[in-house]
Amino acid sequence: MNKWLKSAVFTASLFDLVACSQGPQSADPDFVPHNTQRTFDGINSPVVLVDEAHHNFLTASGRYRPFAQVLESDGFTVRENKLAFSAQSLSNANVVVVANALDRDRTDWKPPYGNAFEADEVQTLTEWVSQGGALLLIADHTPFPKVIESLAAAFSIEFSNGHVNDASFSKFNQSLAQHPITKGNPNALFSRQVTKVKTFGGSAFKLSEEGVSLLTLKDGYVSLEPDIPFQVTRESVRNPVGGWSQGAVIEYGQGRVAIFAEGMMFSSQYDAQTNKKYGLRSSGAEHNEHFLLNVMHWLVGEL
Repeated sequence: MNKWLKSAVFTASLFDLVACSQGPQSADPDFVPHNTQRTFDGINSPVVLVDEAHHNFLTASGRYRPFAQVLESDGFTVRENKLAFSAQSLSNANVVVVANALDRDRTDWKPPYGNAFEADEVQTLTEWVSQGGALLLIADHTPFPKVIESLAAAFSIEFSNGHVNDASFSKFNQSLAQHPITKGNPNALFSRQVTKVKTFGGSAFKLSEEGVSLLTLKDGYVSLEPDIPFQVTRESVRNPVGGWSQGAVIEYGQGRVAIFAEGMMFSSQYDAQTNKKYGLRSSGAEHNEHFLLNVMHWLVGEL
């Protein structure tokens, strides 16, 4: 396929994603997890604190309800966080989930962009992780990477602030890494081997040497970086991101961090504008639910 045609196909599929991203998204009301085996009970259940204190686009009570349902199906205790990050607010959590935080309560995507987190929150969260906590950080397409730059930088992560096309990762072409998260644990009920993962647009990031990329984009992928999100023109920056990551893990001090550049891969969302569902029940995403559970078990030290 020549470069012009590849760009045209990419742009067409991008606008499919744009329609989904800007449309009236909601959690899939019919979603039911495939998982029926509970690893944890009420006594030893890890507490997962899903951030809702930073104008998050994805929340456990909103568009990320299917994400919470998957975790609950395995016995995780999912709670909402409505407080700034502090030693007190993090004291009872095993895992903190930050999914598509924003700098303010937005009604549009237009710049300028501020910081989603205060400097003391970033310091508190990184210290908490270094002392044994676990963080799942998700930043989708622009502008989500821009507003969490300070938190990403604390873990030596550099995001693109653009739109990347849908991607399929497979162990057969080595875009899906061999790692305990993908290998699973054959002696555990909860853990299954993952051979493929699908993402639905998002962004991409460069990983520090200390981390392991689980989802590595192949050559040819591009981050479209318009001045205003979704308003792509011929003049918009096109940044090659082949070799960049859409999912990675880092061991940080005594704690662990998992970073992903796309959010819908861990949820199931309904778009009333198109009457379509995207995410965990999409074709090609059959292993995404197992992948999510394996990521969570790695974060709490079970893998």
